[in-house]
Amino acid sequence: MPHINSISAIFFITFCFVQIQGLLLTVPSYVVVKASTSSASRYGLFASNDWIIDRDDSQRLHEQDDSQRHDKSIINDKTNDMNNVENVRAYFATCIPGLHNILSSELEALGATDIETKSNSGVSFTASPTVGLKSILWCRSAHRIMELISSSEDEYYDGIRNSRELYDFIKSLHTPSLLGDGKGGLLTFSVSTIYTSRVPKELCHSHYTALTVKNALVDDVRELREDGSRPDVNTIDPDLPFVVVLRGRSLAGSSRGYNRESDDDQFNDDDLVADVDIYRCLHSSGSLHRRGYRSSADDYDTTPIHRAAMKESLAAGLLLEAGWDKLISAAKIDGLKAVLIDPMTGSATLPTEAAMIACDMAPGLSRIATYTGSGRNPHTVPPAVRWKEEDFNNNHVWNELLNEAASRAKNGVTWAKSNVVIQCNEKNDRAVTLAASSIKNLGVIGSIVSLNEGDCLNWTLQNEVVIPGRTIFVCNPPWGVRLTDDIDASWVSLREFLRREASGSEAWVLSGNKDLTKILRMRTSRKVVVKTADENLRWLQYHIFQKKETEQIQVT
Repeated sequence: MPHINSISAIFFITFCFVQIQGLLLTVPSYVVVKASTSSASRYGLFASNDWIIDRDDSQRLHEQDDSQRHDKSIINDKTNDMNNVENVRAYFATCIPGLHNILSSELEALGATDIETKSNSGVSFTASPTVGLKSILWCRSAHRIMELISSSEDEYYDGIRNSRELYDFIKSLHTPSLLGDGKGGLLTFSVSTIYTSRVPKELCHSHYTALTVKNALVDDVRELREDGSRPDVNTIDPDLPFVVVLRGRSLAGSSRGYNRESDDDQFNDDDLVADVDIYRCLHSSGSLHRRGYRSSADDYDTTPIHRAAMKESLAAGLLLEAGWDKLISAAKIDGLKAVLIDPMTGSATLPTEAAMIACDMAPGLSRIATYTGSGRNPHTVPPAVRWKEEDFNNNHVWNELLNEAASRAKNGVTWAKSNVVIQCNEKNDRAVTLAASSIKNLGVIGSIVSLNEGDCLNWTLQNEVVIPGRTIFVCNPPWGVRLTDDIDASWVSLREFLRREASGSEAWVLSGNKDLTKILRMRTSRKVVVKTADENLRWLQYHIFQKKETEQIQVT
């Protein structure tokens, strides 16, 4: 296949900025609220400052504001006190194991405080509701971002042993401030569970544990309503996606009454209890790693993808770890181009994420623009904007954040077209098709990415593409788990390509097999450990010195 350039003239945010560089752009069916529509105006999308909120959604939110006046009158004094303290809330964000430092840096840049890594796959932090909304719009490495509602450790010193105690704990929550009271409208909700360790037998079944939490919430609300009405469960697009986290511990062998460090295998069931944290997700159900350019949000699980494709969040996290964002910042200062080369691109996840970073495109805008499901776009009006609290339920703040992100993306694309070079290559013809699709779905952003088909051993870069000190080579070659054909030959091709083309640059290679890595015959400068599925991977940095300098050293 000849060299392919993405010439898509579609820009994710064209329904806000319909004219870029003098060209009137049109919006195709796959970027609007419903798949069968070819015009944003058909859905009454606002122009200019209010372009994100659909008229029907906006009307619904204003109706919530009216009902909320009554809701706020019944919120207890403790909640009112919290609302008067600039609303610094406690949050928890999850990520792929090993990307916790990158996620922490992202959150700090957005304004989060008290950032603490709880494990290699999670970060706790405090922030205002506005920073919380920013995080679901801008974080590239996060999977879930949740606000902590309550922890059983505050009241249940000896832990929770059974479903009855769990039920009572959930009933102690102030449900009117969450779901609504007896007079205002009720929000829909869902419940999911996460287990971090072994818990008591009666709590170990995720379905029945979630059912216990659901029953407690429903019963508490029903008792407040004269007509006995209850909030509805919605597993597709809930207003309140609750997440219940259970951590097992033993009461034996500790002066505090428990021992967190005990080995699970040594726990006696009679001594086993659980600590329970209940969170609410700020974004719609599902993971934030889904950007939408591979497929629409509603058919992500059924759309064919490369069998060795990495998650979008992993690709973005690895790029940030490699300093691609810093290279972009340097290019904006000194005017030298930023270059990224991927010789074994697969479905092009690394180049597409690199393009979004280079163009300053918020992942949240991508999710909004590529949604093709029916009804309300859950990314346009995320759950947090629907909550029964004025601090989150604020259309003006959310719209300002979206409009700012749209403006940054528009300016970013204009800049990147002249200052960023992203080239990638793939040998497998089916992978090339998937890569070309992802690049095309990026619209104008994808126009800075070029794709070549063939063995990288025979891929010769054009003169002056590689700028020493300003070029990063990235690669996720096959390492024997999901792809097993011609593995050794692939690594030999990669070695020869890097030796020939990457002189004076640095390369980052993802590997899950140290024996294959040895084929490169290069010394690593740095290693970053990440984990995906059950595989422990290494993101390996190599510095490839310029040939002439190497030759001079050898002669000396």
